[in-house]
Amino acid sequence: MHVVKNSPRALFAALIPLAIVEAVLMAFAIAGGQVTDPAGVPAPDQILAFFAGRMAINAAFLFAGHIVLRQWTISSRLAYGLMGGIVAAASYGIAVRNHIQLAAPGDGAVVTIGLLPTIAGMFGGFLYGQFAGLSPVLGATGAAAAGTPAAPPRVFDGPVRVRTSVAGIAIAALMPTVLATLLPYTLMPLLMNGFADKSTAHIFAAVIPAQTFMVMIVISVIPSCIFMLCVHHIARAMSRRSAWQYAAIGGAAAFGCALLLVLVVPVFAALLVPAAFCGAIMGALYRRFAGLEPVPLPEVVIVADPDSLVGADHPSRHQHGVVLSN
Repeated sequence: MHVVKNSPRALFAALIPLAIVEAVLMAFAIAGGQVTDPAGVPAPDQILAFFAGRMAINAAFLFAGHIVLRQWTISSRLAYGLMGGIVAAASYGIAVRNHIQLAAPGDGAVVTIGLLPTIAGMFGGFLYGQFAGLSPVLGATGAAAAGTPAAPPRVFDGPVRVRTSVAGIAIAALMPTVLATLLPYTLMPLLMNGFADKSTAHIFAAVIPAQTFMVMIVISVIPSCIFMLCVHHIARAMSRRSAWQYAAIGGAAAFGCALLLVLVVPVFAALLVPAAFCGAIMGALYRRFAGLEPVPLPEVVIVADPDSLVGADHPSRHQHGVVLSN
């Protein structure tokens, strides 16, 4: 029996999705403050303090959930993903209750906005279980040290294949959203030069990337999941397992899909290279988080007549027997 290790590196990786979501929500709050009350927008130090406070609560809750799962000797990634969603939802509830945020959610949007940190927490919990690694339970190691004969280690050298991982598909499916959100940041200096009113420019600087993130999550996650599942099964059918091979298959598949769109809408020709790049990243990410599993054994066949168990090149398979009846 094993438990997940205590790992600061894994905790840092688990906080990345939560940090992205918190930054998006704060960008919406700052943009809303610029529109309703420009003079009352918080100072940068206050914004940083709110962000640091939210991330500290998330880190404390996530690590506390990890300790609880260790006490219960639960080490599955599914359990860690559910734990991450629960603690992120609890952290969001505490922030709303105690006003540890820049702006309170509007009426009728408390639960809807809370889904974002909950989903990010599920990704964070999965990432912690992925990166932390496993260690034997202390009771088992103590019994072995006391003189109890330990079972010989099992060594597997049989065929393996890449796992079908729901969490790996979900993580890879977020890449179009992330890349589309980064694009406004690259164009923002050009956009801001077109505004004479710098307050309006700052509103656009906060709203456009955050709004792009929200829109792309809604419209791209399900198609990206389907695309990634197809890429995975194509790679499995071709017996490919490395991350580079998954990246090449993902890039080629995305390029092919974009090419089909170009035949219908020629203006999409500008998306051929970005689509191939995004597909390659998605394939490599999936391979990184999916892992390997043994190839399952063939299905058991029930035979009523033992005489039918002959080889493929046995003479009885190429000729028919004759039974004479009176």
